[in-house]
Amino acid sequence: MVIDKNEGKTTTNFFNSIVNHPHVIYLYPNALYAEIEVDYKKNEITLIRGHGYPESTIENGFDWEFDNTHPYEYDDECKNWEFYRIPNGEMLNCYPERELISNIELLKEIKNLVN
Repeated sequence: MVIDKNEGKTTTNFFNSIVNHPHVIYLYPNALYAEIEVDYKKNEITLIRGHGYPESTIENGFDWEFDNTHPYEYDDECKNWEFYRIPNGEMLNCYPERELISNIELLKEIKNLVN
């Protein structure tokens, strides 16, 4: 399972599916920072808990111990990219927007991690 930039917002069900999956590749810091609720009948998404909401002291909507928002949230140059291990997979230490379209070594590493 590869987790990309889903804007960091997810339902509790989806969050639980991801963190309980045996092998996840987290491509973006801050990938799971906010808990939302989805009402498909009303076509509405409601923020339940996330960065500073509903209290300023909240860092992560799920209080996830592997949240890697800080210090990697604003590294969009990704010059010193690396994956590091957590219990259910690997996390990338930067936002790879530019690198995903041009950095062959990064793409090879992702492929290696998937296999």
